[in-house]
Amino acid sequence: MQERVFITGCTGLVGGHLLVRLYLQGFTIKALVRKTSSFEQLRLISDFYNVPFKELHRSVDWVYGDTMDYVGLTETLINCETVYHCAALVSFGKGSREALLKTNVQGTANMVDASLANGVKTFCFVSSIAALGKESENDFINEETTRDVDKPVSGYSESKYLSELEIWRGAAEGLNVVVVNPGVILGPGLPDKGSLLIVNVGSKGIPFYVDSQTGYVDVRDVCRALMELVERKQFGKRFVMVSRNMNIKQLFTLIAAEYGKKGPTLHVGTGWLKLAAGLLGIVSWFTRKPSQLSTDTLHSIAHPEYYSSELLQETIGFLFTPMEDTIHDTVLFLKHLNKEQNN
Repeated sequence: MQERVFITGCTGLVGGHLLVRLYLQGFTIKALVRKTSSFEQLRLISDFYNVPFKELHRSVDWVYGDTMDYVGLTETLINCETVYHCAALVSFGKGSREALLKTNVQGTANMVDASLANGVKTFCFVSSIAALGKESENDFINEETTRDVDKPVSGYSESKYLSELEIWRGAAEGLNVVVVNPGVILGPGLPDKGSLLIVNVGSKGIPFYVDSQTGYVDVRDVCRALMELVERKQFGKRFVMVSRNMNIKQLFTLIAAEYGKKGPTLHVGTGWLKLAAGLLGIVSWFTRKPSQLSTDTLHSIAHPEYYSSELLQETIGFLFTPMEDTIHDTVLFLKHLNKEQNN
């Protein structure tokens, strides 16, 4: 009989793919969801793997709750051997720092404490490259890159960094932990949510691009690596997960090509972005809705980042899915979805 695993964030992109893949391997699954959660994305992901959603849904032991409820988590994690903590609030808008710190950090602390209380064997945490340091001496950022805690960062970056500290606290108290730091995660899922919005933008064949460079990874690789790291008991380590470092022009060119359109050719400087951020800030003040182009976002756009996944590749011989295949499969999925919705 396969071991009993517990997943948070299963209605999100990573958690959804992970849940289906664990189901296909015969694991006994318990999953935490809020009563207000939508299963729409999980249904789409289930379809992508040709798994009947009703069958999947029946096989999972669903627990309605929240990571902020420590007592509830302690009761829920009884007899669970491996925990995959994928749930997190993701926001780069202005005014979201407090919510990010409360949800991501305290939620992770509660998960760690509940796992320790129940003698969970392995705790897997999906972190982010946002938690890593940026002061690299050899151009590439990796697991050992120093993080300047006095340097201003986004609320999301701070929340993931502090969440990781909770993970390492759990490790110091005897918890076997596995941490992965994925780049921007792409793959089949809801087209109007999270990082897949990037694909939607790129599908328009927009002519403009900015000087922004970061690391990207396939969601299927994140799940595959997590499961393999657990199987090989690679505890007490963090692993950067980036398939390819790309700038916005390269990314949008790949996406546009899948739609038979021309990639961006007109460069836009940060001066125009600062003006746009100021205008959006004024609109935000009147509408009382957060601006999506914050100072934090501008900072990340203006500072190209290059990441190395050498440790993961050397440790388990991991081979990444080429980003061309990731984009192709994602666009193919979105086209099929769009065709179904129009019929």
